[in-house]
Amino acid sequence: MFKRICSFVVGLFIMSLGVAFSIVSTLGTTPISSISYSLALITNINIGITTFIFNAALILVQFLILRSRFHKKRLLQLINCVLFGYFTDLALYLVSFIPFDGSIPMMIVFLAVSIFFTALGIFIYMPANIAPLPGEGCVESVAIVTGWRFSTIKIAFDAIMVIISLIMCGLWYTNIFGAVYIGTIVSAFMVGFTLRQIANLYNYITGERINVVNK
Repeated sequence: MFKRICSFVVGLFIMSLGVAFSIVSTLGTTPISSISYSLALITNINIGITTFIFNAALILVQFLILRSRFHKKRLLQLINCVLFGYFTDLALYLVSFIPFDGSIPMMIVFLAVSIFFTALGIFIYMPANIAPLPGEGCVESVAIVTGWRFSTIKIAFDAIMVIISLIMCGLWYTNIFGAVYIGTIVSAFMVGFTLRQIANLYNYITGERINVVNK
């Protein structure tokens, strides 16, 4: 149990580093954060509140998908959101010490690091089977019901988040790209792909296959 908790905490922190690098890159928020940020822009409500509302909605979506297979343990995801928020603030503080000159090459490097850390964090914390963040929880729920690959569903899920954010800002905000920029779109397709490559590499090196989906 202690090992699982350590894996969960480490993975969650690494994922928060991915979010921090995406923010500093100035190329757009991560796909899963784009809807919360869109809500904050449209309503002028604090992003912490909109993030909580959105994550609560995602837990409801999981219940609708899983129905009788929805375990009460999934409600712990609300606590995870608080922990992840703290880690994100800490990660932003740590990343602030890394020189960033705002040049296009540096933006691209930070975006690439963001994608890698986000995928690596998911790969480490999800198999711990404690409680996923609501975004990954939705992806996991679809994987449980359909049997499709987690990484494939992750790509589709992130793409849907980006599209919804664009529609929201296009309809109710002054700028359609208020919450989404090129980095968000790239991340939507590359995080799931990178996660798949990390899993395949781990399997090649160790001969073990890590199951990201927890039924």
